[in-house]
Amino acid sequence: MHRLVQTAAIRRIENADRARYFDAVVHMLSWGFPDHASEDIGHQIATWSRCEKCLPHIYNLTTAAKQHSLKPGNQEKYANLLLRCAWFVFYSILRVGRGALADIWFAVRYLYEREMYAIARGMVDQAISTFSDTTTLEYASAIDLGGLLDLDLAQAARALPPFKQALEIRKARLGPEDPFIAYSLNNIALAYTEMGELQLAYEAHEEATRLRLEANSDRVENSYSNWSCLLLRMGKPDDAEEMMARCRSLKGLTDEAFLATGNPRYSGNMVVLSRIRLKQGRTKDALRLATKALSFRRKLLGNRLKTCDSMYDVACMLLQEGHSSTAM
Repeated sequence: MHRLVQTAAIRRIENADRARYFDAVVHMLSWGFPDHASEDIGHQIATWSRCEKCLPHIYNLTTAAKQHSLKPGNQEKYANLLLRCAWFVFYSILRVGRGALADIWFAVRYLYEREMYAIARGMVDQAISTFSDTTTLEYASAIDLGGLLDLDLAQAARALPPFKQALEIRKARLGPEDPFIAYSLNNIALAYTEMGELQLAYEAHEEATRLRLEANSDRVENSYSNWSCLLLRMGKPDDAEEMMARCRSLKGLTDEAFLATGNPRYSGNMVVLSRIRLKQGRTKDALRLATKALSFRRKLLGNRLKTCDSMYDVACMLLQEGHSSTAM
């Protein structure tokens, strides 16, 4: 529909009906996004095409809301839709909020994708402050986003408090034995690892893995992968390899099949495996794996920090092999 026709139609709707129509659109668009607030579901690559179909409509909805002072009848559901949308953007390399601040999150999306993290951080803080109830699962999910931003910015000590706060909210809402608690524990373990608090990280990973195993969750592979990183940091490459080998989805995969999945998690696992091989003294294997991960990241992410991370790994390995000019 032409935008002028849309504008004319919106202006003709009686104020009493606007909220009803707004809520109907929110309800329909919620179909596009998985719910990260109450379930530990990871990247959800399979839903990306569906999410991408809804993104332009959500942008149009928030733009119309600002232009015409539209307000949803169910503000919490609208906020939840934006939160789900935020998680999709975060994983597909943020946004949560409601009302007049909704457009901020679409700017955050652009800033995050362009890795303008410092500016995005300020906008995330503004959006989080719009939640009136700070005891909900949605709020816990929102502060997790802020913590993950800090973690990407190598500010693990700043990420830890919101991760711990999210954990307490989820425990209060879901109980201490719910498998979703493992998600918070995993984030806490990542922060501790980056802070060098390796024993605390080990204990958090251990508890997260227990919860996921007891729930028979396929997300236990996420624990194994992150635990492998921790063991590598602890100077135990053989133990790290054994932990990575527990990931059933990786068994039998060739390098090509490994990367053809299009899942960023798999390329991350390949990076970890290359670093394990390097610590084991198997430099040629390490270089082969690191190079393939670099090719994948260049294709999927373009010129981003994760790509630079892989370039640095490859350069260091080339230098170690005596290929100084190629490394430079």
